[in-house]
Amino acid sequence: MMLYPIKVILFSTLLEISTIHSSSSGSISTAAPKNSSRRWGAIIIIITLPTSSNNTAEAGQQTTGDAHEEIKAKEKAPKLETLTELEIDLHARGFRYVIGCDDSGGAGCVAGPVVVASCCLLRPYSSFLPITSSEYSSDSAVFESLVSASAMDTLRNVNDCKALTVTQRQEIYDVVRSHQDIFAISVAHRSPKEIDDINLTRATQLAFAESIETLVDKYKLPFEEIYAIVDGKVSPKLYASQRQQSTDASKEEEQLETYSEQQNVPNYFSVRPYVNGDAEVYTVALASIIARVERDSMMQKIHEQHPLYGFADHSGYGRRDHIEAIHRLGSIEGVHRMSFKQVKGR
Repeated sequence: MMLYPIKVILFSTLLEISTIHSSSSGSISTAAPKNSSRRWGAIIIIITLPTSSNNTAEAGQQTTGDAHEEIKAKEKAPKLETLTELEIDLHARGFRYVIGCDDSGGAGCVAGPVVVASCCLLRPYSSFLPITSSEYSSDSAVFESLVSASAMDTLRNVNDCKALTVTQRQEIYDVVRSHQDIFAISVAHRSPKEIDDINLTRATQLAFAESIETLVDKYKLPFEEIYAIVDGKVSPKLYASQRQQSTDASKEEEQLETYSEQQNVPNYFSVRPYVNGDAEVYTVALASIIARVERDSMMQKIHEQHPLYGFADHSGYGRRDHIEAIHRLGSIEGVHRMSFKQVKGR
């Protein structure tokens, strides 16, 4: 049992203290003479209870750094059943390929590209990841045919990238990248110059469209079995390159239908925006992790070229130390987003 340091302070009642006198015989008398003044005081007793040998403080110091972040991440992590619920429902409705999409390096950044990732499961969850606790404990051997036990544990930690540590994100990224038979992945990005030319929102939407289209084309996924979920409030316009530019929306749709008939495929598939999707949909969470790791790698390379700006630390976000570095050293063309308020004119 651990004892914590406790100090108890007790105040006595006020006591009348008499002046001590010595008699001529050398004996000591505590009786107060008539003319003596009376003084009042208080007795303070401080009691310190003994404690065990600093084991509490030492235990607290051990849960620091990345280990402490992992504990907090686990506390925030949603249940796997919740993360996979929507996708399992879509699978049951005939949408075999649910594509999750998310971006990294959005409005909070003043430097570096915006990176978008799309991720889709090529196999059902039942083939590699036990969803419920009972499945995980009793049927885990069944799932080892596609992924190892350690990989399975890693995939159970999937969450919004912002809720994970750097180590956790990298571990999940490595598992996903090493299992191409299970995970279809596509990454697209737009440079700072493109962001300056057409604005961040349009650049991001174009990257979303490219990422989704590339994944669908690369893996030859049938349109009628696809359902895409994009994190945020807006979904991209897909296959715009097949449409002739027109201000008439109805004509634009007709053009796409004509193209689709020529290719003998459905003219569209569902693309749904989903606010907070990276924390509520498994493949969107995976996409957020992939986009974040990919972008962090890009920012590390920029850091090696321009070490005085601290890109490896702030990843291009508009932190105070980054803004101060811009004011001190100037902006870097091709790295900083020159149209952004914090950078413009520097």
